[in-house]
Amino acid sequence: MCDDIEFMNRALLLAREALEDGEVPVGAVIVRDGKVISEGRNRREKTQNALGHAEIEAIDKACRVLGNWRLADCTLYVTLEPCPMCAGAILQSRIGRIVYACKDPSLGALGGLFSLPENSGQNQLEITSGLLESECREIMDSFFCTVRHRNLSRRLQRDFYLRDAETVAKEMLGKYLCFKSSKDGTQTVAKVKITETEAYLDGDSAAHAYHGETDRNRPMFGKGGTVYVYLCYGIHSLLNIVTGEKGSPQAVLIRGIEGYYGPGKLTKALGIDRKQNNADAVLSDVIWLEDSGEPAPAYTCGKRIGIDYALPEDRDRLLRFTVTDM
Repeated sequence: MCDDIEFMNRALLLAREALEDGEVPVGAVIVRDGKVISEGRNRREKTQNALGHAEIEAIDKACRVLGNWRLADCTLYVTLEPCPMCAGAILQSRIGRIVYACKDPSLGALGGLFSLPENSGQNQLEITSGLLESECREIMDSFFCTVRHRNLSRRLQRDFYLRDAETVAKEMLGKYLCFKSSKDGTQTVAKVKITETEAYLDGDSAAHAYHGETDRNRPMFGKGGTVYVYLCYGIHSLLNIVTGEKGSPQAVLIRGIEGYYGPGKLTKALGIDRKQNNADAVLSDVIWLEDSGEPAPAYTCGKRIGIDYALPEDRDRLLRFTVTDM
């Protein structure tokens, strides 16, 4: 038990290093015959690599040190319960024992969310949990408190959206569209700059709400900041953010982001679809907008695209705004 505490403390030091670098604070140590043979910590943000987890780094180093992919006589110490990806690597490397501090009820694959060893029929892995849990939990809480504060300070708040769509559409240029997605048990947040918008106003014959409230356009009648995603031609998901006061239907269509021009192309690239319809961009932890902290970009004004059905006076309005200096 004394040795376990010593090695977990070493993993905790690595977790603190990760915290100082702005990473999720997870540290890992692999021990064989009472000696540390490898270490790892989270480096996903620094490397921009989804594989940059502490356990993966430690396992990779251990295999190279031993010249063998089988680590059956090794113990892995890690400050947070491994995710499915890392748990899979642990099973594949035949590590004989794992000691982790904090359970992860959202992504833990060794009992927190589910048990990969049991589900896979590989029950030979010896698992010890809860060692130095309070110490490890403290730095995890510190990290997420910092992240929440940083996100809230940058996230566009309600007053940004409680204005007319034309004003918001112009000021939305250069802001970040943020979208959290999950793939293979790993969550990532895409942050991309908005480069083109279109404004649809209350009483505008080009807007979906022109003929009144329907099941389809109901989010447009919500409060500013409501997300409105609709299908175009039954194929393309188009992303709009509602503006103004509740009951005054208007919205901004996001037409372009860095790297993708066209409202259907950008939602497909990010994975945005009808599941985000009616979300609240002020409160959602999946989709929101952030201030870039940079000066407002220059832009041009033009006619909106694909609104031949609208009245002539609305077709001619210059309510499409495109960044020119990005």
